[in-house]
Amino acid sequence: QFYFDVSVSDIMVTVFKGATLHIIPNHIFAFPAKVLQCLEQEKVSTIFWVPSVLIYFANEKGLKKYPLNFLKKILFAGEIMPNKQLNIWRKHLPQSLFANLYGPTEITIIACFYIINRPFKDDELLPIGKACKNTELLVFDENMNYISTKEIGKKGELYIRGTSLSLGYYNDKEKTNKAFIQNPLHDNYLDLLYKTGDIVAYNEFEELLCYGRADNQ
Repeated sequence: QFYFDVSVSDIMVTVFKGATLHIIPNHIFAFPAKVLQCLEQEKVSTIFWVPSVLIYFANEKGLKKYPLNFLKKILFAGEIMPNKQLNIWRKHLPQSLFANLYGPTEITIIACFYIINRPFKDDELLPIGKACKNTELLVFDENMNYISTKEIGKKGELYIRGTSLSLGYYNDKEKTNKAFIQNPLHDNYLDLLYKTGDIVAYNEFEELLCYGRADNQ
C-alpha cells in the first residue's frame, strides 16, 4: 500500500534489488485475516508500514493462524510505535528483524533508524535511534543551545542536516525560511538545518527518543 513519499523508496528499492513488489488493495486492509493471508501466500519477506497498521494487526489470536515464516524484515515509520503492540509482533516473529525508522518528508525521507536489539517493557518508549549515512542530527533547547549526546534525558527540538535535505517548500518562501534555518553553530557558509518540530532526548546508549511535537501538528 502506498504512503505518500515512502512509496517512491518502496518502488525504487524493489527495482534496485530485483525483488517483487506486492501492492495490497485498499479494500483488503479492512480485513486483517485477508492481509495476513496475502503475506503468507505471496511469501512476502519485507514490509514497510506505518505503526497504526501494525497496531491494527497486533492480535495474538489473529497472528497465530499465520506463521509468516517468510517475513524477515518489518520496518515502520511515520508515527510513534508503542511497545505493547510491537511486543506481540516480536513474540510471533522472534527471528525477524524489526526496525524503527524516522524521517520527515523534508529530509527525503529517512534520517535515522533503530534496529530493535533488546527487550522493551510495554510502557517504554521505543528509540528512533541514530543518524543514517550522510545525515546529522542536532538537538537544541528553546534558547538554541546545543544538547550533546552526553546530556542524557535533556529534552530539546530535533534539527536535521544532510545530503538528502530538500531545498524548501515550492513557491512558499515564508514557510521555507521558518523551517530551514542556518546552522547556529557557525556562520562560515550556508549550512541549512531542517527544524522538525519534534521533541527528543538522548538515552544512555546515545540513541534518540522522540516524545512528540512542539506544536499541534
